[in-house]
Amino acid sequence: MRTHKQYLAKQLENKAFAEGYPCERAKLRVAYDIHSARTRLGLSQKDLARKAGVTQQMVSRVENAVVANMSQNTVCRIADALGMDIGLVAK
Repeated sequence: MRTHKQYLAKQLENKAFAEGYPCERAKLRVAYDIHSARTRLGLSQKDLARKAGVTQQMVSRVENAVVANMSQNTVCRIADALGMDIGLVAK
């Protein structure tokens, strides 16, 4: 049985996968942070959507990292509604 690290190392040998990985990893991090903050505050996706001025479906798509090209404006609106800042972190 392989570990996740072993599996990922093997996948990163593929050039196309390796090129797309950083962006996908960033989307997953945003999704995780938004979901965690929303649940910590006791908000439903619908509540957050109202506060952020977006649809509940958009909140769901962001939280599930299925938005092909998340707009910075949408992420900022959601983050602001959660009292969060958007920033970059070192790897």
